Amino acid sequence: MKRKYGILCLFLLLCLTACGETPEAVADPLQVEAATGMVYVPEFSKVEFDAGYLQAACLSGGNVYLVGDAIQESEIEGPGGETIPIFLGGTALFQGEPGGAAFRRVEGYRSFDLLDGADGYIMTPGCWPGEEGTVWLWTAVSPWDGQPSRDYVQRFDAAGKEVARFELGALGLAAGDVRCVITDREGRLYASTLDSVFAYDGDGRLLCSLDAPKNAGWDALVRLANGQAALRTAAPAADGAQELRSIHPEAGDWGASYPLPVGGGRVYGGGGDWLYFCTGGDSLYGYDIEAGRLERLLSWTGVSIDSGQVLCAAPLEDGRLLTVTNPGSGAETIVLTPTDPASLPEVTVLTYATLSLDSGTRSKIVEFNKAHPDCRIEVRDYSEYGTGPDPSAGRTRLQTELLAGNIPDLLDNSGLPMGQYARRGYLEDLLPWLEGDPDLGREAVMTQVIDAACRDGKLYQAFPSFTILTAAGRTGAVGDRVSWTWADLREAMEALPEDSTVFGELERPALLDALLPMTVDALVDREAGTVREEAVRSFLAFCAAAPLRTEGVEDIYTAALNGELLLLPAELTRLDSCAEVQVYTTAFGGSCSYVGYPREDGGAGSFFRLWDGISMASGCKNKEAAWSFLREAFLPKYPTGIYFGPALPISRADFDRMAEISTGPMLDETGQPMETAGPACVMMPDSDLAIPIRPVTQEEYGHFMVLFNAVDQVYDPDEALTAIIREEALSFLDGSRTLDDTVRLIENRGKLYLQETK
Repeated sequence: MKRKYGILCLFLLLCLTACGETPEAVADPLQVEAATGMVYVPEFSKVEFDAGYLQAACLSGGNVYLVGDAIQESEIEGPGGETIPIFLGGTALFQGEPGGAAFRRVEGYRSFDLLDGADGYIMTPGCWPGEEGTVWLWTAVSPWDGQPSRDYVQRFDAAGKEVARFELGALGLAAGDVRCVITDREGRLYASTLDSVFAYDGDGRLLCSLDAPKNAGWDALVRLANGQAALRTAAPAADGAQELRSIHPEAGDWGASYPLPVGGGRVYGGGGDWLYFCTGGDSLYGYDIEAGRLERLLSWTGVSIDSGQVLCAAPLEDGRLLTVTNPGSGAETIVLTPTDPASLPEVTVLTYATLSLDSGTRSKIVEFNKAHPDCRIEVRDYSEYGTGPDPSAGRTRLQTELLAGNIPDLLDNSGLPMGQYARRGYLEDLLPWLEGDPDLGREAVMTQVIDAACRDGKLYQAFPSFTILTAAGRTGAVGDRVSWTWADLREAMEALPEDSTVFGELERPALLDALLPMTVDALVDREAGTVREEAVRSFLAFCAAAPLRTEGVEDIYTAALNGELLLLPAELTRLDSCAEVQVYTTAFGGSCSYVGYPREDGGAGSFFRLWDGISMASGCKNKEAAWSFLREAFLPKYPTGIYFGPALPISRADFDRMAEISTGPMLDETGQPMETAGPACVMMPDSDLAIPIRPVTQEEYGHFMVLFNAVDQVYDPDEALTAIIREEALSFLDGSRTLDDTVRLIENRGKLYLQETK
């Protein structure tokens, strides 16, 4: 079945050095320059083939080759002499046409023969084209009968006849050490390990070995369009950057170096006019042989392709591009045709800006684009601006554009000062959209979290989940409460045994750094644009007087159990048989209170941390379409209630179901009650503390809900304000400035900053 979409993506050109030891830095990798005036239109074809999971794919001689799972039934003798059927895992090779749906099995390829009569399983991690339409396969064989694992590299013609074979063990390469394998045009074999690459001739004789520190691991080797083999490895001149280095086996040395995008991902072999292809962020790049530069070809999401599923990217002879994906199960081929944009229907493009595109969001964007032929989301992944010498380069660039008024339609909130953007009027209020949605409304979500997330009664982000940041302590030491002041904290410390501390810090700057991000918002009145003098004074006085340890704490949970620590920083992420509420109850001897961090105004010093938040720009080009994308965050996702993900769901239906299950009997994977939970337990990292696997007690759930209902703020510390207070506080803590002078300086600098950012 074919589905053709009028989805386009402008050619974006990126000028880099063609070769050499130090590829030039990317000046502006997301700059749009419509040099060709053409766009790519994708045509999707669901592959019909007799296999499950797709392991590898390539294009050779005009044919597409796919390697998928295959199962073979066998038998073993049971303990009583009976025959027991077993199922062996292997691979099968399939062949078809680009854009075709029907693929036939290549009968000449029989992976199970490599087991030599043993039982076991087989995987094929590599597949690449050979000369004259042949195909190479790298196959890993793992017998079950104690025989050693083996790696084979085989070459097959179009009819499936084997025409060449290497066993890597015979070459001195142990199974498990090999990270990647490739061959060049002359049939020479290259294998990379963690820190080396080896080259062999067609008879298996070692030609050379080269040190390759910091290579890229399992997919490090690639065959270039000129027939040479190349290794992806660290660039010598740019910390964190990578490059492709061709290999000259006759000379036993490296050849030319070719650039890769900053923070790049997969590298694919080239063909025709393209020496190789590679990914970076949400982009596909190709190295133009004639121009001698790397060109940004398309946005993966812009052409409705999930780059995390791409196994193959290759040029066809007529200038089109072919990709092969493995969308969970089965396979899909996509042919991308260069097209005059004037011949396509008009499409509204919504830009989505992010500092790093995660796989979940990428998949959602691709689904949205396939379902909306008249509107698509295109990603601007600012990680492409640099992660090497300046890992913050992408963040700096994005913030600069935002503050200059260049606002994307949709914005990933991670790592950005969203409060500042909201105050400047950049963001759309989503509360009317939520309340007016016929399938949602306030009753469909956890309103306590929504209310805390609102600023001046407006909601500026959609988010599917949240956690609670707090501080936990033994109820007998901190009291049965969810809020306290600095005076309360000092009083609790005075009642502890000698040598006890708050968190176990060795130095006062460390204590300052632990407390300041959690209390910075309580130290100011942002609405009035002023600093709360007494709150700052109490905070600094505590940091200067709190007891410190003379030795580090190796096991914080055991230290808490022994009464050596008053508090443990806590993040409550779930309610199930091994949730954090059991951890802190156990660490504090059976009873704990979530007191949070001190606030002089009497409020709860705990926070909702919002996860995967996305905002809509107030100037968004199509708000209805944008909301149809954002609303998915608030909808129920776990109707069975078996797994709720790594955070608490914002959907009320999901949350209520989670709460119901958490205090009930433990369930198996089918959702049925288990007869007995047994004595199983979970060991905490770097600790001797064992947490029994059991349901959450009603008391624990009650304490959790008391905390939940008390939280009235979200965790979004102002980094600039935090830096101002920290800078002045350090001078007080080292004794070079008095408390009064420090408070006055923080007041003056803080007030000026608050007025400027109001």
